[in-house]
Amino acid sequence: MIAIWKKEFIQSFRSIFSLITIGIFIAVSYYLSDFVTNSSLLTGIKFAEAGYVSGLVFLIYIMGFLFIFSLFHDTINRETESRTIRFLVTKTSRSSIIVGKLLGIFSYWFICLLASFSMIAFFSHEFYIKTFGSLFVMLAYIVSLCVLLSCLIPKRSMSMFIGLLISMAIPTFGLWSLFSEKLWLKIIKYMTPYHYMLEGGTWGWLVVLLFAAIMVGVSILSLHRRDL
Repeated sequence: MIAIWKKEFIQSFRSIFSLITIGIFIAVSYYLSDFVTNSSLLTGIKFAEAGYVSGLVFLIYIMGFLFIFSLFHDTINRETESRTIRFLVTKTSRSSIIVGKLLGIFSYWFICLLASFSMIAFFSHEFYIKTFGSLFVMLAYIVSLCVLLSCLIPKRSMSMFIGLLISMAIPTFGLWSLFSEKLWLKIIKYMTPYHYMLEGGTWGWLVVLLFAAIMVGVSILSLHRRDL
């Protein structure tokens, strides 16, 4: 499992898009923090935490699905299509493959968030640990969904296509459902993480983590039942 974790983590940095993604996060953090700092100096207003982290919140809540599915939609079906997973299952368990892949992807996003929040902390002189944790919980949900789809969908091209659809559908309908009284949107409201993260109170993030854990469990069961 440790070897899979390390390989997935290192491989995450080998694509140009993954480096561009980190660059986007750091750039947004830098320019927004610089703007907030300069604005507060000019106006004499002390900006709240939201002013510094709003760019990151937008990137993860709105664009997070797109970033993650673009980078990691084939994390499992890449191995099954190339048959390299047959070699992996002779060395470790199928559960370890899933967990190792997840840890590798989580590590990538942890570094990305840490770099972004470190940039914000440089300007604000404070590390917003609570917001850091809530955004990482949101990323954990998206990554778990991404790995689940990669287990359920055998073709890389199809997982990319469905991932793009999901990247547009969940943020659109999830946020829309927060402001609509339509019955079908109310059902969607409780199926997406936005209600729990934005309206769930102190412990809403636990529900999102529970969803993520369920998706990881289903991913493991799916891989166990597949004939490799």
